[in-house]
Amino acid sequence: MTLPDEATDEHRSRARPAVLVGLVAFVIAVVAQVWAHRTNVVFAFWDAQAHLDIARRVSDSLTPGLQMLGTVWLPVPHLLLLLPVQVDRWWWTGIAGGIIGIMAFVGAAVALHDILLRRAGDRRWAAIGTAFLVCNLSLLYLQTTAMTEPVLLAFLTGATALLDRWLDRRTDRMLVAAGALTALAVGSRYDGWFFALVATAVVAWHARQSAGGWLRATALFAFPSAIVIGLWLGYNLAYFGDALEFQRGTWSAQSQQAALSAQGLLPTLGRPDLAVEYYLGAAAMTCGVLVLLVAIAMTWPAARSRGATALLLLGSGLAFNLIALVAGQSVIALPWTTPPGYQNVRYGVMLLPAVAAAITLGMQRIDVSRRTATAIALAVLLAQLALSATAPRLQLGALREGLAIRDGDPRQQSTSDWFRDHYDGGRVLVDAAVNLSPRTRIPLRDRVYEWTWQVGTVALAAPETEVDWVVADARTPDDAVSRAITDRPDFTRSFDVAFSVDGMTVWRRR
Repeated sequence: MTLPDEATDEHRSRARPAVLVGLVAFVIAVVAQVWAHRTNVVFAFWDAQAHLDIARRVSDSLTPGLQMLGTVWLPVPHLLLLLPVQVDRWWWTGIAGGIIGIMAFVGAAVALHDILLRRAGDRRWAAIGTAFLVCNLSLLYLQTTAMTEPVLLAFLTGATALLDRWLDRRTDRMLVAAGALTALAVGSRYDGWFFALVATAVVAWHARQSAGGWLRATALFAFPSAIVIGLWLGYNLAYFGDALEFQRGTWSAQSQQAALSAQGLLPTLGRPDLAVEYYLGAAAMTCGVLVLLVAIAMTWPAARSRGATALLLLGSGLAFNLIALVAGQSVIALPWTTPPGYQNVRYGVMLLPAVAAAITLGMQRIDVSRRTATAIALAVLLAQLALSATAPRLQLGALREGLAIRDGDPRQQSTSDWFRDHYDGGRVLVDAAVNLSPRTRIPLRDRVYEWTWQVGTVALAAPETEVDWVVADARTPDDAVSRAITDRPDFTRSFDVAFSVDGMTVWRRR
């Protein structure tokens, strides 16, 4: 039995290192944020721009409201962004995404340290494992953006830490808290749905083993996630007429993968061997190939340690991604695959907490001394950082993916940069496939697309009467705006070319 004073002392002994870890992670994250803004890579991922715009358009729109969250992505990351994107400068510069990214990065680091401190039983062992997370360059880059991977990692690692505590104490409060964080993961990315399934099975198994009312424990844990899934289905039904719109709608992943499959661009479909190769390749490019190899070597002893359950939960992303690749619900392209490229390489970073835990718990299990373990960890970290510097194309996976997207069509970035310096108000007609960055400072209520409520179709039919700016991409056959202004004398009499780059043209009303 733990006496109150003993419990207080234990809480304080764990709180002090947690605060220190949080401060260290915060400082490192801020340094990465400064670098990302100075090198103009915050908006390299077009998805990062979209996430900020989705949160902003809930209030900044011709039709403001929660329906503007859309159905392509799960809502929690955008709900977290709702407040910071209200500050115009934070939206324009991407700082709003960085604020959430820092919080997620610090939360993941503190949660991982908590797990390792409990299962390894020593601060130095916990520090070794946490160092692999906070020094990871791909995760450091992602947390500077509005991408959703850091948010999911924070919730998953936090839920795992609370479940790991529940294994020792079995309190309802701990279980409900773990269920709440799992529900937030469920509302962040679909990886979280698989995690919730695995975690629910883990709770049921351990509760049954202790003969402590496994059905009640399972229900307490799973109820928040069930509520989130139910709300998401209801939202899709209410606003889009189909509870499964997110799965089979026009912009869903399934629809996109079907198009890729028709072109023969889903090489892992029905191929478990290729799925393993592609995903571990992505993990090597994001977690670091040397770090990943050491983790693989330590996986078996780590699986026999006191932290085996936590390792299982942290590693659930491996099974999810393999299943998604084999089922044709996901696609990854690497520089050496067919076809080559940088597509969804960032998915590999989801293994990072499991990799860090495997190295730490595995070395402790095989009875490596702390001094030797520290020397090994330091050597691996330094070697990995050196390799990342000498072979960034293959080791800075998340950053390289972002740069490949940004530089794949530099016309869009040039157009956004021009608008940043020249936009002075008025409505802008643009095709949905053209990415206008938040840095353009064009309010979302003034961006008119083909689907814009009561305005889009009218603006396409008569742009000279409805808008002040027109962006047309003549190189893209499906560009609705380009088609609308072609061979239209009324338009050319009302607009002049203000900017043009390689087929991308900005027209301005005279």
